[in-house]
Amino acid sequence: MSITLRIVLLLVAIASGIWILYKVHKSKLKMEDAIFWILSAAILFIMGLFPKVAYVFADFLGIESPSNFVFAFLIFVGLMKMLSLSIRVSQLEDRISVLCDDVAIRLHDIEEDKKDF
Repeated sequence: MSITLRIVLLLVAIASGIWILYKVHKSKLKMEDAIFWILSAAILFIMGLFPKVAYVFADFLGIESPSNFVFAFLIFVGLMKMLSLSIRVSQLEDRISVLCDDVAIRLHDIEEDKKDF
């Protein structure tokens, strides 16, 4: 792994860690999401600080270059986060639908009560 890639990994990991902590401090990011991103940044930092880790995983998975492993890892992490966010959005859409139905029924009941008086 080139020294340039190692430096970029370290800088990106540090910058993203600081940014995530700032967002948590400003209450713009939930703690469970922050933990995911901080762990990802820590893994990148470890791979930048100790490139042997990337070599070991690349060899274990049959990937020729450790830099290819790093990029594949980043793509995999991004896809897993997208999947979890997609699941969360689907659940929230279902909850919104149920809440809209409930509000519509309650409004209908209120209108019916007004007509009775």
